[in-house]
Amino acid sequence: MQAIIKNSRFAEAQNTLAELTGAFNAATAEEARLLELLAAPADTFNPLEAGLRLLRGEPAQRNDSTGLNRELAQVRERLDTLRPAIEAQRAAVATLVAELSAAVCAEAQPGHAKAVQGVADALASLRAALAAEAAVRAGIEAAGYQCSLEAVAEPELSFADTESAASRLMRDVTRRLEVERLRTGGPVNVRLLVDGTGFGDLGDVVKIDGPDAAHVVALGHGEPTTAKVGKLPRVRESIALVLG
Repeated sequence: MQAIIKNSRFAEAQNTLAELTGAFNAATAEEARLLELLAAPADTFNPLEAGLRLLRGEPAQRNDSTGLNRELAQVRERLDTLRPAIEAQRAAVATLVAELSAAVCAEAQPGHAKAVQGVADALASLRAALAAEAAVRAGIEAAGYQCSLEAVAEPELSFADTESAASRLMRDVTRRLEVERLRTGGPVNVRLLVDGTGFGDLGDVVKIDGPDAAHVVALGHGEPTTAKVGKLPRVRESIALVLG
């Protein structure tokens, strides 16, 4: 996968932001310099030194407050222009990152789904292996013997505990696979798991297109079902509210 910094559009957007930020930082430093000069005490006027400075093409007075204030006003005008420009470019970069990220994630979706399926398969194998190990010990006890074989036990990997880490992970990957299946499929019946004015009560069944059903299930607001669609008075409003 190519790094985002190698994307020409992203690189151009970042360079523009860097240029704007650099100009803003330079103007900020110039503002500080001018303020420091204005705050310094004015030089005592010396006619001879003033005349010599004029011959050299320099200002007659070293601290020309009128000229400094004019420069300061110009610098602050640049700052007032650059500040919103930087914010706008940052927003443009963020929008571009979101666009490019969405494209990359969409391309990686099949591979990720396959990897999630691998996790589910591994968990199922682990559950079967733990059950087989427990069955060996249980068989010895069932035959009337005392089992001295040490159990392979880890609380967080216990599938008997519905709230163990293994059980929670199994539910999560199962839900993800179900969501992916729904997203790529056709309309399905979904039992709503939320209440809401205008779309019925908990347990109502509605028919929803695959992508929308996947969204509802992913949010935990519904679950696929083979039950028949309930006769709801406002099915369209129900779907809209559930989808958020």
